[in-house]
Amino acid sequence: MRTTYGAIAAAIVIAATGSWWVVGDREQIASRILPPPARSPAVADRKIAADPFVEPQSSRVVTSADDALAPYASEKYQFLLTGMFEKPVDERLLLDALLERERIAVHLNTARQSHDDPVRRTIPDLQARVVEADGQIRALLHPTDYAAYELLKDSDIEQYQLGDYAAGISNVAPLSPADRRAILLTKLNYKRYFRQVLFDSGVLNPDLSPAEKQQAIAGISRALEEYKNSYLEEVRQYLFDDEQYALLRNYESSEFEAELAKLRSMAGG
Repeated sequence: MRTTYGAIAAAIVIAATGSWWVVGDREQIASRILPPPARSPAVADRKIAADPFVEPQSSRVVTSADDALAPYASEKYQFLLTGMFEKPVDERLLLDALLERERIAVHLNTARQSHDDPVRRTIPDLQARVVEADGQIRALLHPTDYAAYELLKDSDIEQYQLGDYAAGISNVAPLSPADRRAILLTKLNYKRYFRQVLFDSGVLNPDLSPAEKQQAIAGISRALEEYKNSYLEEVRQYLFDDEQYALLRNYESSEFEAELAKLRSMAGG
């Protein structure tokens, strides 16, 4: 992943102040990298492209941001786009819908980071458009494929880490595309459960007493360790090369330790 997607994902890892379990890093960093496009038609307008008598291009306004986002979205969702869909999919419409969703998400986080009141007043509309964009994607996909999309849409940092690990072992024990897909989707599945535990813990609640915060951090530490162990245990069945697995375990152990330290720092613990 050393193309457009890799460059953006690398910037996410370098510049993000949160962690891979925090929603919004992707949009925050991408919004700094990509030029702000002129407003294109709302997601609802894309329904025009579903009409067989209308060319798909007619519902889109191509901008310089689209030029940067298109390869970014293609690489980000490559494991969805190159898989076997559970039902027939118009892949051109799907990629167009994914691109639109990414573009709106970038604008949403730009608005969230802004101190300009007129810009911040666009947040509710942008939030609604993200939901609508997700609905457009859901309409194109079988529920199983949509579940894969749900995992991938906030996976930039995990994909960067996977690319970093894969590049590091490429001369020793290279990964196949199937290996990469198995590693990524397994990790994202367990990440989803961990994030729920994290948010339920209230560890970032500033009103927690020191004792409550320490108790929350202890619980999160256990959950993070369980996340790592469960993910690596499941991935083991997909990696038949012992060296690949040993190197992945070492890489992920370092990453998880760094994230726990970051979490403790953010929580003041």
